[in-house]
Amino acid sequence: MKIGLFGGTFDPIHIGHMILMENVINNLDLDKIYVLPNSNPPHKLENKKTALNLRLKMVNETIKDNPKLEINDYDYRDNEIHYTFNTINYFKKSYPNDEFFFIMGEDSFLDIEKWKNYKEILKENLIIFKRYSNKNFSLISKINQVRKYNKNIYLIDNIALDISSTLIRDLVKENKSIRYLVNDEVINIIKEEKLYV
Repeated sequence: MKIGLFGGTFDPIHIGHMILMENVINNLDLDKIYVLPNSNPPHKLENKKTALNLRLKMVNETIKDNPKLEINDYDYRDNEIHYTFNTINYFKKSYPNDEFFFIMGEDSFLDIEKWKNYKEILKENLIIFKRYSNKNFSLISKINQVRKYNKNIYLIDNIALDISSTLIRDLVKENKSIRYLVNDEVINIIKEEKLYV
C-alpha cells in the first residue's frame, strides 16, 4: 500500500487539512493517510496546546467518514518527543511491505535544516504542499537541490484557502463564526469544552 504520514497538533483540525489530504490522495493515488496527532511536537514545546484527548476527539469526528484517513497513535502513545525521522523509521520497520510518504508544508521544507537528522528525512518520499506565497522561487530552488540526491519529492498545490488553526483559535477568542472552517462536530466540541476563549 502507498500510505501518507501527516503529523500535526491539529488544534483544531480544519477544512484546510481535509482538502489538503484529499488533494494528496488524488494526486499520488495513495491508499491511505495516517493522521498523526502529536502530543509533544519538538518545534512547539513552549506553546500551550489543547488537551490531547480533545484534539483526538476533534480529529476523529472530522475524519470518521473517510475510509482513507485513519488516526494512528504513534506520535502520542507516550508523552515523549517524537522526531520525524523516528516516526518514518518506525513505520518503515513496522510495515516493510508498504511505501510511506511524509507530508509537509512549504515552510517546514524550507526550514528542514533545523530538524533533527534532516539529511535522513531528505532521503525519504516527501510530499510538499505549496502555499501561495512569495517563497515559491526559494521552494523550487531547494527542491531542485534535493532532487540531485532524492528523486522522490512531490510538489502538490495547496488548493485549500489560507486557513490555519491559529486563525480559527483567534476567531473563537474574538467570538466570531468558524462555520465552514471546521465541521459542525468540531464546533460543538469547541463550544462544550470552552476551547480557545
